[in-house]
Amino acid sequence: MTILKRDYRELFSDPSLPLLSLLTGAFFLAIFFRISASVVLPLEAERLGMSAALTGFISSVHFYAYAFLQPVSGILHDRYGPVRVVTCGLLLTAFSCLLLTFVRTPATLGAWRLLSGFGLAPMYSATLVFLAFAFSAERYCFFAGINFAFASLGAIISVAPLGFALDTFGIAATFAILTGISLLMALFLGRKAKSDPIRQTAGEQKQTIRSILPGIGRAFVYIARQPRLRGLMILWSVSSASLLAFQGLWGVSWFSAVFGVSRASARFWSSLVSVGMMFGPLLAGNIVPTPETLPGIIRRVSFMNVLVWFLLLGTTVSGLPVWAGGIAAFGVGLVSGVRLVFAMAGVTALTRKGEKGVFFGSMNMIAIFAAVLFQWGTGIIIDRFPAALPGTYTAEGYFAAFAAVACAMSASLLALPMFGREPLEQVTE
Repeated sequence: MTILKRDYRELFSDPSLPLLSLLTGAFFLAIFFRISASVVLPLEAERLGMSAALTGFISSVHFYAYAFLQPVSGILHDRYGPVRVVTCGLLLTAFSCLLLTFVRTPATLGAWRLLSGFGLAPMYSATLVFLAFAFSAERYCFFAGINFAFASLGAIISVAPLGFALDTFGIAATFAILTGISLLMALFLGRKAKSDPIRQTAGEQKQTIRSILPGIGRAFVYIARQPRLRGLMILWSVSSASLLAFQGLWGVSWFSAVFGVSRASARFWSSLVSVGMMFGPLLAGNIVPTPETLPGIIRRVSFMNVLVWFLLLGTTVSGLPVWAGGIAAFGVGLVSGVRLVFAMAGVTALTRKGEKGVFFGSMNMIAIFAAVLFQWGTGIIIDRFPAALPGTYTAEGYFAAFAAVACAMSASLLALPMFGREPLEQVTE
């Protein structure tokens, strides 16, 4: 791999940056709302006396909806451009936020997670499609790193800062403000819809809406027939699901139960995984992989990803202070962020031009279904170790749940021979 000295003035004068900035802002909101469950749901679980399994299921409803629309939104980006698709998603996201300004029950919490999953589904693949379309291969990792780093800021703000806002203003007022922010983002993007270069190019193909399902089917068949894509999908799916089980649901309550710290302190230490997710993509963005070196980078990062999970797990039984758990959480986020950039570079190289959206979406759907399984499954394991008060959980339960997660991470390395070591040449047709 090569570390480059960048001409940042030339890079940041790229004419595609204004639209990328808006799409990255929408991706930021997607990450924010995804992780917000780790703050909102434990509070509501304690207030309503919900079990860990029910809490995990309500959180996972978001991912059912999100996963279902991944290949659909991906092919819509290819056909109609990401700007229009993301604008519609932001409008639905705003409506979902309104639900939390009313009386909150398990049913309304589930409806919030369901609708937000539908609304936020297009954001992730929108930035990936735009990056692959608008920037050269030499610039891809750099701008992808910035994109993922800024979006990861949403995960940081959705933990301690969101918790502070909820404690200060209450859930209803906080989510009324978030409704307004989503609507403003939709307005800004909607005004830029005509300048979407992907829409301008795709419009010449004259593809109909009825061709969406066959297009998704072809993508899944292509993935099934390509061992390297299958191997990369396994590595991506298990790693993403493990991260979302911790970052997106149990992180705050994990720190509180394991280290006996206050909820505010637990939010701070839990947010370090998201800080790592910011720095990881920035680090990866200054590494320019070649087709020959990219497979080796992905292999090394995959092994490091497993190692940091065992380090995090070790802090639960070693008697170390809370800051040690925070450092381990930062390491999980850092390595996960690096893995994310290079995994996306691998998918970009292995998929066909003009169909990258549907491939990103189809593979991400598998990753999100894995996240559903991990969130729900860890909740079931944690429930085996009940605490004295309903809605609270024990350190032993978290150790058992995340020991299973770490073992799943280890097992995912069996996909590396399938991925292979050959150069990742760009697929043209």
